[in-house]
Amino acid sequence: MKKCIGILFVFLCLTCIGLRSNAQGIEFNHDKKFQEILDMAKAQGKPVFMDCFTSWCGPCKRLSAMVFPDSAVGAYFNPRFVNAKFDMEKDDGITIANKYGIRAYPTLLWLDGDGNVIHKVVGGLDPDGLIENAKKATDPTPGILAGLSKQYAEGNRDVNFLHDYVNTLYDAGEKYEDKFKEYLDKLTPADMSDPRHTKLIFNLTNDLKSPGLPYLAKNRDYYKRLMGEQIFNNKINLIASKAVNDAPRADDKALFDGALKLIKTNNAPDHAEKTLKLSMDYYYHMGDWENYDKFASQYVKKYAEKNAALLNEVAWAYYINIHKPELLERASKWAYAAINIDNKYTYNLTYAWLLYSMNNYKEASLACDYAIIRAKAENVQYTSATALKGYIEKSLKPASAETPAVH
Repeated sequence: MKKCIGILFVFLCLTCIGLRSNAQGIEFNHDKKFQEILDMAKAQGKPVFMDCFTSWCGPCKRLSAMVFPDSAVGAYFNPRFVNAKFDMEKDDGITIANKYGIRAYPTLLWLDGDGNVIHKVVGGLDPDGLIENAKKATDPTPGILAGLSKQYAEGNRDVNFLHDYVNTLYDAGEKYEDKFKEYLDKLTPADMSDPRHTKLIFNLTNDLKSPGLPYLAKNRDYYKRLMGEQIFNNKINLIASKAVNDAPRADDKALFDGALKLIKTNNAPDHAEKTLKLSMDYYYHMGDWENYDKFASQYVKKYAEKNAALLNEVAWAYYINIHKPELLERASKWAYAAINIDNKYTYNLTYAWLLYSMNNYKEASLACDYAIIRAKAENVQYTSATALKGYIEKSLKPASAETPAVH
């Protein structure tokens, strides 16, 4: 219960900061029904821009925290669109998800006043990418995808046509995997030496089950020369990370095993570190804290001992999820190490919460006091620290009441 209250205060604090930031960026219409949004769009003669998100989606949170508040984004979107956000797992969001077949998050929709899709993007974007897609949504020459789909239905299977068709499907956020495989099967060895085709394969291969992945693996050296070794390795890491994130929700451990195999086969310089990190992430989402502790301990020892952010991240995960005193003691040492590297408010607060969870109230109180000092110096809110201070004082009261006053 105490931990839940602490988390709530942190959440409320972050929410307040997010609301203030959004005032400078996209102005969303909150607390309105979907039909009301469409009616507003009709009345104002504007398209709808809709952020289709879920509460657990990491890229959704990054959009809300780092992209939607951008002043340039707000300047472009606010005069041109009726902006709305819906959680796809609540209320009208469930209806929207079913109506538009939304299964991946975030999905960004541009709709006309009748609810017809003008443009669709699946996945996170940076501010420039979001504005670029907004311009596509209001392009005065619509119907490109419809025209290509008509040609496909009429039997056009020219490899260059398939290139454009698959690319357009991808840009529109539509399902493209079957057409992508058909396109790959059409490519000749000569086509495979054409960067126009090979770059498209690279861009559209984003999943462990993608038909493009065997091409990337088979032509690894070529792609490293074409795209750059770091960019290629980042692509492989992203595919593996997506598989690990999908595995718990799909209840499919084969995705996790496949991700580790992919990382090992690619054999990038950081493959051992990435393997440990993916293992940590998988067992974290599975709620398997014994295995999480096993891999987290190895990861911290080998790769995070001098990284304050990573030490704090793992220490906080222990505080939230693990209750064994000896493991909390280990996490408190990591939190203290993070403070020694970077004496930030948030790191001091993590340390204070861990001490509190181990009933070390006097040390927790001192750590909390210092966290508040750091918060003031950094000019950040410290609501959670104030709340923790209250819990500590309540916990100390019985012992204080039994101690005779000293005159």
